[in-house]
Amino acid sequence: MKRKVEKKAKIALCRLCHGTGLLRHKDAAGHQYERQCPQCEGSGRVKVSAVMEFDIKPYKG
Repeated sequence: MKRKVEKKAKIALCRLCHGTGLLRHKDAAGHQYERQCPQCEGSGRVKVSAVMEFDIKPYKG
């Protein structure tokens, strides 16, 4: 039996930048650089939705 489940869109913190909107990097010399997060585009928030399909079969052992 196949079953399809949809999760509606919701607002969540960006997991890449942890909600700051910035990614911090250090180079080999130890200088710290900041750049805008490419995932949330600097907002710190993202819209998350999902579509999952389950294939459920009985276990006959």
